[in-house]
Amino acid sequence: MANPEAWVRLLEEDFSAPCMEDRFCVPCAAAFCNHCCGAHHRGQGHQVVVRAAAEGAQSGAAQGPARGGGRDSFCVTCGAGFSAALCGHHVGHDTFRVVVYGGRYCARWTGSEPWFHMFTGTESYRDEEGYILFPLHPCCGGSRCQNCGRCCR
Repeated sequence: MANPEAWVRLLEEDFSAPCMEDRFCVPCAAAFCNHCCGAHHRGQGHQVVVRAAAEGAQSGAAQGPARGGGRDSFCVTCGAGFSAALCGHHVGHDTFRVVVYGGRYCARWTGSEPWFHMFTGTESYRDEEGYILFPLHPCCGGSRCQNCGRCCR
């Protein structure tokens, strides 16, 4: 396991928040989401600028509306939720999908992942495709937020 703090971050992650291409790395000539991909562009040789997101801005590499996507995956290596459609920096990292099942965000695994044993004995479900789903937040005894689905206590 590359990042032991990743499991704490997984439970703290807000999967209802979107990823947004809100930064631009000049040497890489790429827009990226600072939340999940910022660490890839920090350090020597990287010059990062905040993208102009004003409506009607000129189109260009570092300008114009930022693309966004729902956080539907988690990178164990980086310890961050990300949008698989938007954030390509996590290719080659240990990642898994996060899905909504029964109104709850769940980690979706095959059972052969190297960290799977850590979740033995915890609440789990099987989806229609046979994947094992582990709820990331406890079952809510109260009402749920209409926007994000999290428990309101």
